[in-house]
Amino acid sequence: MVSSSTTIYVSCASKKSRAPTPQKKITVKVKTQQGGEEDVYKIGYGTHMSRLMKAYCNNRNLEEGTVRFIFGKKQLKPRSTPAQLKMEEGDVIDIVTDMGGA
Repeated sequence: MVSSSTTIYVSCASKKSRAPTPQKKITVKVKTQQGGEEDVYKIGYGTHMSRLMKAYCNNRNLEEGTVRFIFGKKQLKPRSTPAQLKMEEGDVIDIVTDMGGA
């Protein structure tokens, strides 16, 4: 069940030119482990994952510190990019919600 689709845009203007540089974009899925729900995001290949993380938390009404984003068995770092992570079209990012408690 796909619940939503979001496109994340970022302006990549070079110092020599004021015109934005076109950026390759890929579509990734963000999937919860609990309910199996997934959201679809289109993100620039050079965009920091913090943009996707923030958008996901806003869409799901979650606090950013309560969610971990996992790709390839590793927790994503906010400053990493899809290019650095070697992500491909349709890759899945898993969500782990930190539950409070002892």
